[in-house]
Amino acid sequence: MYNSSVFHHGSVHISEPIRLNPTSESFERELSDLRRKSGVYLLHDSGAAVHLSWSRDLERRLRRLLLTSHRGALLAEKLETVECWPAGSKLEQQLLLYSIARRYYPESYNKILKLRAPWFVALTNEPYARLETANKVRDRHEALWGPFRSRAAAEQYEQEVLGLFQMRRCSEPLAPASDHPGCIYGEMNQCLRPCQLAVSAAEYAEETARTRDFLRTNGRTRMAALISARDRASQEFDFEQASQIHKRIERLKNAASWREPVIEEISQFNGIALTTSSAPGEVVFWPMLSGLWQEPLRWQLPEESAEAKSLDTEIRELLSLQLAHPRAEGDCVEELAVFARWFYSSWRDGEWFPFGELSNLNYRKLIREVSKLRQSACPSTKK
Repeated sequence: MYNSSVFHHGSVHISEPIRLNPTSESFERELSDLRRKSGVYLLHDSGAAVHLSWSRDLERRLRRLLLTSHRGALLAEKLETVECWPAGSKLEQQLLLYSIARRYYPESYNKILKLRAPWFVALTNEPYARLETANKVRDRHEALWGPFRSRAAAEQYEQEVLGLFQMRRCSEPLAPASDHPGCIYGEMNQCLRPCQLAVSAAEYAEETARTRDFLRTNGRTRMAALISARDRASQEFDFEQASQIHKRIERLKNAASWREPVIEEISQFNGIALTTSSAPGEVVFWPMLSGLWQEPLRWQLPEESAEAKSLDTEIRELLSLQLAHPRAEGDCVEELAVFARWFYSSWRDGEWFPFGELSNLNYRKLIREVSKLRQSACPSTKK
């Protein structure tokens, strides 16, 4: 069993909140219903949103905030409405905050959330392309890889990749000429020196293509080819050649090690986060396609596995149906910022399952994690 929330990340469509009237006689009793529920709350006064925040215990926070006397008055007496959205995970909490802030504070939500754009390694689309570290998508960017944990991590990976290839490192618009003074990297044979017409535009484009291929697979394709070449050289007793190839493999591995497995080209940044829900016996799938959060899928765990479809079949059908028409509009940098805040945090809950195509999703691992949640939620299913 499953149901689809009307919650749309990055848009104005948010699930219906629990609304409380601070001036009603039943307010304290209604607050008690929120006991030990974590989530997001929003205070309204005269039709305007005045305060947005979250709490691990909504009842305790609102009671202390609204029913504690301050200068002889209660804040509850000055408010019109209190809205609450229970959240079953830290990821849901972050996404709720992001969407609600965008709706009610369109001019200042980034400042309110302290949402910092993540860092990427970008390949430019200039005639003589180069790599750069960026936290924005610009017209000069052909592709971006990320999000990285920090700017320092992105810069380190950029430098490691540049050490493998001979792309230019200067950022100036090039005007190639035979009398161009060049730079130290050209003198050290770490640049093809397109500024000095040492190579043609086509030759430089080939080096750019090799760099692009490395970034797309983090060197896996190139390493596989080199490993095969090394093995052939060893079989032919050309150990000197095999040793040289092995050194190149080690350099590729070292550069690749600076990139965390989660990092991908943002146009291909696909995955599913699995978390618990605020509803008993329910889990939530949080899909992301091309760096944009999709509609979450809330799935009620069956109590008796023998009477239900196999988890594999049901989850495959569920995800295929829900992602048949994905959302394609939104700010992927901001939405990846929400992802990075959750994924790289010390308080991350849930699991992340990346995929290129949905058919390549690691369903075995996903189902194993769902089964763990199912057993903890439904003790009767444990063997």
